[in-house]
Amino acid sequence: MKLFQKKPKKEIIFRDKKKEIQNPLLLNEIEKVKLEMDTAYKNFQNVMDPDLIDCYIYESNAAQKRYHFLLKQLKETG
Repeated sequence: MKLFQKKPKKEIIFRDKKKEIQNPLLLNEIEKVKLEMDTAYKNFQNVMDPDLIDCYIYESNAAQKRYHFLLKQLKETG
């Protein structure tokens, strides 16, 4: 299962109902976190050791929390 679709490399603009939000640093961090979540999920699918399973669960949860935090920051600054 793939969490996010790959998008072409271009400047990302989030559109609000009334305005466009452009914050390149924040958007770049969001893209990095998406990649971290995808990587953690892929690694989780490929391990058998219980310690590594726990490790990738924690990595995935941490990345999701960071993603939600960054989205909240983006909404507040926009």
